[in-house]
Amino acid sequence: MGKKVVLDTNVFVSALGWKGASRNIFNNCIDGDLELFISTEIFDEIKRVLNYPKFKFSQDEISEFLDQILEAGNFVETKVKVDIIKDDPSDNKFLECAATVNAGFVISRDPHILKIKEFEGIKLMSPEDFTKAGYGGR
Repeated sequence: MGKKVVLDTNVFVSALGWKGASRNIFNNCIDGDLELFISTEIFDEIKRVLNYPKFKFSQDEISEFLDQILEAGNFVETKVKVDIIKDDPSDNKFLECAATVNAGFVISRDPHILKIKEFEGIKLMSPEDFTKAGYGGR
């Protein structure tokens, strides 16, 4: 088993739409090099955001990608409630999921999350920093 990670919605969107660190991280989750954890709240947000017209993803692309997430991800019921991210309280769901499973990392591009840097021993990093630091599996 790889390191336990929670990915922000923006990382999933980048993984589907573009090559780069986010896609590599997601592929490492699929391959089992990283252990992906996800809550229902996170999954619901991913489904909603992938359907935004600006991304121009087809329904087939979205459906296939959601299936990959379901296959790669470990679904958890969050047991922890936090109120750390004041600027965007909806982002607390990523910390709650990570704290519930004692994940090592929350990977995000969101400045509200990244400025915290660490929460209860969980490192909050961008996909690029995560990869550069050598955590990315292969």
